[in-house]
Amino acid sequence: MEVREALIQIRHIINDKDELELEDEELLMYLNKAIQYVSSYLIQANSPLIVQDMTVSTETADLPKNYVKTAGGFPVKVTGNTLKWLDYEAGKTLKLRYFATYELVEMDGEMPFHHDALNQQTIQAAAIFALNQVEADISQDKAILDEINAALANVIGGAVMEQ
Repeated sequence: MEVREALIQIRHIINDKDELELEDEELLMYLNKAIQYVSSYLIQANSPLIVQDMTVSTETADLPKNYVKTAGGFPVKVTGNTLKWLDYEAGKTLKLRYFATYELVEMDGEMPFHHDALNQQTIQAAAIFALNQVEADISQDKAILDEINAALANVIGGAVMEQ
């Protein structure tokens, strides 16, 4: 799904089809905030949908910008942005699996999630953030976010995230 298509869907949800309330750049900011929200949910649920790999071939290595935590037990120690391989032997490599956040999207880009259900939940969360900005009645937002969390749990088969 393209980001522009997601922004159109957000506009429909917040009833701003004529682009009177929010500029596209503002909606993009809320969409990126929602992407980070969903990413955090997936990480907390230990979802394999957000796991990436990196190959380590030295005793110490810099971690990628999107690194959050390791996905499994590895003989490593993480300090700040540096990883130390504890049982390093010259010439060997270690395939490290880690949970990573998604990069922020651009106006002409693609949505980060491969599953349409995750993209739809991200759009719904972005709409809530946008409605909060335009000071619409958001008294039901907690209930809607709970529904989004439940829907995410169904998509990934994990437990519902505590708020």
